[in-house]
Amino acid sequence: MATTHSATRFTTAAATLALLACPLAFVAPLLLGAPAGPRGSVALSALVGGVFAGYDLVTVRREGRPRFAAAVMAAVFGGWLILAPLQYEVGTAMTATTQFAGMVLASFSGYAALEAIEQWALGRPSARAE
Repeated sequence: MATTHSATRFTTAAATLALLACPLAFVAPLLLGAPAGPRGSVALSALVGGVFAGYDLVTVRREGRPRFAAAVMAAVFGGWLILAPLQYEVGTAMTATTQFAGMVLASFSGYAALEAIEQWALGRPSARAE
């Protein structure tokens, strides 16, 4: 696919950081010995959030712009990672690590979603429209 324009370094870095937050959230409950409920919830949410964040990063690198739907879904999973430790009785380390990863995922994916809207408003078509 031909890139109609290049992504800014910040957009690329944001998509990369969002993706890198997911392995942190995935391994935290496994390494910190969380009970089965929070371990499954956080690990699975991090995995699915990573799929969306990864798709967004691929789109940024190929098309020069983020994919709105992928960025929104990654941000939603990031929000869940912020809230999930509060739903369970887990230790401080698990709460802090999961919430940190969730904040990184949610904030940078949210930025990517807003960037996708801005690119659409500026009339830059996505690869699907070509």
